[in-house]
Amino acid sequence: MKRILVVDDDVHILNSMSEAFRGTDYTIIIAESGIKALMLMKTQEIDLVISNLIMPLMDGNKLLLYIKEQFPNVIRVIMGSNTDEESVFKAILQNVAKFYILKPWNNEKLLEYVDQVFETEDMLRSDNLLLFINNIEKLPTIETSYQKILTMIEKDSDIGSIALEIEKDFAISTKLLQIANSAYYGLRTGSVKHAAVYLGLQNLKSLIYSTTILNSLNSASPQDQQRVNDLWNHAALTNKLLNYMYEVFMNKKLTEAAYSAGLLHNIGILPLIKNNIEDYGALINKVRIKSLNLIDIETETYQINHQEAGGYLIDWWKLPFPIVEAALFHHRPLDSRIMNKEIVAAVHLAQHYAWKLTKQPVVTEFYPEVFDILGIPIKNFEAAVNWNDWI
Repeated sequence: MKRILVVDDDVHILNSMSEAFRGTDYTIIIAESGIKALMLMKTQEIDLVISNLIMPLMDGNKLLLYIKEQFPNVIRVIMGSNTDEESVFKAILQNVAKFYILKPWNNEKLLEYVDQVFETEDMLRSDNLLLFINNIEKLPTIETSYQKILTMIEKDSDIGSIALEIEKDFAISTKLLQIANSAYYGLRTGSVKHAAVYLGLQNLKSLIYSTTILNSLNSASPQDQQRVNDLWNHAALTNKLLNYMYEVFMNKKLTEAAYSAGLLHNIGILPLIKNNIEDYGALINKVRIKSLNLIDIETETYQINHQEAGGYLIDWWKLPFPIVEAALFHHRPLDSRIMNKEIVAAVHLAQHYAWKLTKQPVVTEFYPEVFDILGIPIKNFEAAVNWNDWI
């Protein structure tokens, strides 16, 4: 039975939250302060913490940040009011919390979210996935120089200072300029600072994580290097299409917590290539020749697929949960476990058309229902995307 700790200095909120979970399979434990919550966690096993944002002595951000560091396997949820939205969204962006609850909440929706996040966490801890991860010779880790850049981004350092740090690393600065000057972005600049501003700091973070894995593939054959390059070009185009869809068809900007969803959605293919270079190349050829579904064949061959590998990596890197879900479900956008349905549907749509634009074989199933989820008429979308402008 899962154990949920609810933390709030308002006894009425604690009672309402306890009532919301009455009759479920969850055990609810309450604490009236962050200090009491931490004392409880030292003596009891907790699976999920729901903490109010505004509390005396220790606010919800500080409490969940401490839990993130000391109890990393505990799922963290932030709770606030409409006036707290900026702080709540910042907690999501920095992965202090997996998702948020705004007061007053809907009990049915609350229970649905809790069920979904537990099911997703169970996927990320499945025996087959953990066995695959344990068999990886060396899980890609962030180099010290990269970690310094990531820390500067997290602390909202001056973009000029960040650019100077990037310029010290040939791999990151080269890849940054390559993307900014590609046909997909067309910036035409030799300035690292200009490129960083143009792509955005959240995309820059994803670039660093991607480069970490790309650096580990230096020994791959020329054929597999080409496959990696194709994946990278596809990821960059997916990200551009994603932003285009939000701005042109949905009349809003992609949230910061999902900025890198397009860039990282296929990141799980890279460890599959790294650890099964010859086998994975043969698998791709088989899928294309016989018009098979890549996800099904990956699962049949390796007992996991690149969605699961990517979701695990992104979660392990502690990136925002919407990006984890986009990687984990981008080929299954109708899955009932998805919390961030809109962003997953949008990534599914963007990645599909990115393959078509680059004239690569589409080896996964496409779900046209995503057009309805996003409220985008399919004819309008296809008419608006001028293929020659993207390639």
